[in-house]
Amino acid sequence: MDYKFFDKLLKANNTTVYRVSKSTGISASTFTDWKNGRSVPKIDKIKLIADYFGVPIEYMMSGGIGGLDAGSSPLLEGNLVPIIGEIRAGSPIITNESVEGYERAEVADTDEYFYLRVKGDSMKNIGMVEGSLVLFHKQQYAEEGDVVACLVGGECATVKRFSRSKKTVYLLPENEEYEPIKLSTDDFESGDARILGVACEIKIKL
Repeated sequence: MDYKFFDKLLKANNTTVYRVSKSTGISASTFTDWKNGRSVPKIDKIKLIADYFGVPIEYMMSGGIGGLDAGSSPLLEGNLVPIIGEIRAGSPIITNESVEGYERAEVADTDEYFYLRVKGDSMKNIGMVEGSLVLFHKQQYAEEGDVVACLVGGECATVKRFSRSKKTVYLLPENEEYEPIKLSTDDFESGDARILGVACEIKIKL
């Protein structure tokens, strides 16, 4: 988020840094450091500022891109769901648990959902390409054929299609260039493997 955009919001709403600081609890020195380039506001503070001006947090983070005037309060459908780092659709990578932003989703209970950003192309045949935002419902079980975010090896996560045959679980890619990941139900019982959620929507920004 650029301080210049924040400054435009101040002018458009006829307010001051002091008023924003007093209402949000963010110290005036934080705004000064931000203005002088000594620091960058964290996501929790950006949300407080967004709430103060009555605009979506993603609007703040994009610097007002999208044809909207600073100070306006655009009405968008859906509620804000956190984007949790990045996940690889290919070989598993370490999951980044920090929230990198928010995206809207037409869901009632946002605590039951999360977005993950796809990196890789092992699921490209179903439209899950590099940079896609995938909306997941939080749950630790899956039905045959569900697309899941699955923890592998206790600390790595991947997106694959879930399939089970007796005590064997297969995480199937949607790209013929990749091989299935083979697991045992014992891996899930021990905690070495765990389903994090089931995919219900893919968003691709052009």
